[in-house]
Amino acid sequence: MNNVSKEDNRDPYDSFLMVPGPTVVDSRVRNVMSNNQMGHLSEEFTDDFNKLLVLSKKLFGTDTGSPFVITGSGTIAMEATVLSLLEQNNTGLIVDTGYFAQRFGQMLDCYSIDSNTLSFNFGSHADPDILQTELKKNKYDAVFITHVDTSSTVMNNIYELVKVVKDNNSLAIVDSVCGVGGCELNFDRLGADVVLTTSQKAIGSVPGAGLMMLSQNAIELLENRKSTIPSYYLNLKKWKVHMDNPKTYIATPAIQVMVALKTALEMIMEEGLENRWNRHKNVANAIHAGVESLGLDFVAEENYRAYTVTGFHVPSGKSIHIQSELKSRFNVEVASGFGEMKNNALRVGHMANIGPNEVGRFLTGLETILSEYDDRIKKGTVTDAISQILK
Repeated sequence: MNNVSKEDNRDPYDSFLMVPGPTVVDSRVRNVMSNNQMGHLSEEFTDDFNKLLVLSKKLFGTDTGSPFVITGSGTIAMEATVLSLLEQNNTGLIVDTGYFAQRFGQMLDCYSIDSNTLSFNFGSHADPDILQTELKKNKYDAVFITHVDTSSTVMNNIYELVKVVKDNNSLAIVDSVCGVGGCELNFDRLGADVVLTTSQKAIGSVPGAGLMMLSQNAIELLENRKSTIPSYYLNLKKWKVHMDNPKTYIATPAIQVMVALKTALEMIMEEGLENRWNRHKNVANAIHAGVESLGLDFVAEENYRAYTVTGFHVPSGKSIHIQSELKSRFNVEVASGFGEMKNNALRVGHMANIGPNEVGRFLTGLETILSEYDDRIKKGTVTDAISQILK
């Protein structure tokens, strides 16, 4: 397996940041941020930004989509999409497979847009047949789907779900904050109206940029909406002018963040997008095999476990202790479980620049700590489990 993690390029501490985001940033991306400041309307920066937009289209896999890259986060991409594409007389359906899906509902509430929620058990995938039944029963202007939810660590079959939505003539809006760059997603083949993500997850850059790809259908809807978008900064109609011509002024962007993002996307293209997807899948398979070898149960159901983040149960009440021990003894930082699972589950991120060295460090540390609770766990258990996967 091609290991893109190079220990000599990164500080010892950040080499083992394995939370569900932000992720480890390669030295090449970090170094470009220390270059001299550029003017945000300078020829140098506008040239870089134009290249960033071209690279964004390659990342999303589209010839026809319209890219938007705005200073902010995945959250700003979510809210800008809601506010710019929906009007107060519209209705939305939230396909709920975790906390981050629910945030779409909170945003719709903020702008007095009526919505309904189609909820699935925490850790379960969104069933396209159930979605189909709901959409046959009720008409919605837009349906909001999370590709990978970092709270439940579920990876939905996004192609099936989007097809159901489009067959029922609704807007398909996809949150792939924890997916794009680490899971297979081709915008043109998917057929969604919006797919959004952020810079600091599987893309492997620093926090600070929200990325959106809009279909031509979404652009037409944006241009022809009846009411005024009640925002300056979150107004994608304004930002479309800037994306078409980065020499225009809307607001000062985080210049270093944008240049870092461009560099991270260049690295993705050098690796090859399909190679990157396969690498993430291979790393995920190793994490899953190692966790399973230790007798631990997963939060997400089988066949719907993400390639970028994994949630798993640990002995009740021990999650904070295990999390602390991983960091202090093995220099591996992971995240606690979400909500009610905070005290009995952990989440480990394995996206962007995470490779075999980090996987081995994490699993070996977890094995050592758990063996202190359970003498049935023997040294070398995880090594045996992953040796054929990460060969």
